[in-house]
Amino acid sequence: MNKESTHPTMIGVGHLCVDILGQMPHYPAENTSNRMVASDIQAGGGASQAAVAYSRLGGASGFIGYLGEDDHGDFLYNGLVEERVDVQYLQRKKGISSFSFACVSSENASRTLFNYHQKLPSIDFNDQIISYMKNSRFIHVDTTHHENALNAATIARSLGIPVTMDASSMLKDNEKNLLLAKSADYFISNSDYPCRLMEDENRERALKQIAQWGQKVVMATLGERGSMAVIDQEIVYFPAYKIKAVDTTGAGDVFHGAFVRALDLGYDLYETVRFASAVSAIKCMSLGGRTGIPDLNTTLRFIEENPFEF
Repeated sequence: MNKESTHPTMIGVGHLCVDILGQMPHYPAENTSNRMVASDIQAGGGASQAAVAYSRLGGASGFIGYLGEDDHGDFLYNGLVEERVDVQYLQRKKGISSFSFACVSSENASRTLFNYHQKLPSIDFNDQIISYMKNSRFIHVDTTHHENALNAATIARSLGIPVTMDASSMLKDNEKNLLLAKSADYFISNSDYPCRLMEDENRERALKQIAQWGQKVVMATLGERGSMAVIDQEIVYFPAYKIKAVDTTGAGDVFHGAFVRALDLGYDLYETVRFASAVSAIKCMSLGGRTGIPDLNTTLRFIEENPFEF
């Protein structure tokens, strides 16, 4: 257990991968040879990185999933243990763990990913795992593996546990995407997802349509432009903190983890968005998705010292 005798209040189900990072002066042209200015290897992945952020911010988190029986799997498993994320239901299977090559541009802090997604079987949500989920306060899923996310969300809703969703990856079958999206109590997507999901190029209109399903929160993150939410059927925009970004890898992942942690702390929506935006901003000042994730005191100090105009 990641906190002594404390059951996780937030459990993540979703992506866990190795990020092999190379920082370049700018994104290179095809068929050229270029020198990196910095490099690192860190753990990444939507729901898993959210669980790490939640833990660093003082919460008790867990992660359910499968890893391959390979060196990358060892690295990822040990990394979560070091972050005090409960891994009793992170199981090893024969196969290759997920990994990504990430090209980070020094020019604008953008990251371009080349992903290998593991071919491991879907999670068996047996009675032990369901019992484990039952005692949490939030189940957080990303949409990387549709079947795992839908099963976890369905079980959570049957148990009366709120589902927070990092909506980004999509299937070609949009009916399945809609089914998964409707299972979220807190729906937070990347900037493109709402338009693709609702087949409407107008993001504001697409988000308003999604909000008619009755979720507690419907939002989209917009990178350096901040985020937007539907509040009382109207679109409200939130700013982003003005920082000198080094790398945006994992910015959305930690936003989600911080958002859930703020909910757990009893913040209202405006305070929650400010808190999650601060955690994401601090992370972006370091290379990689994990190294720069702050603790609670660092985050609160950053909020106190930096204006955030609603």
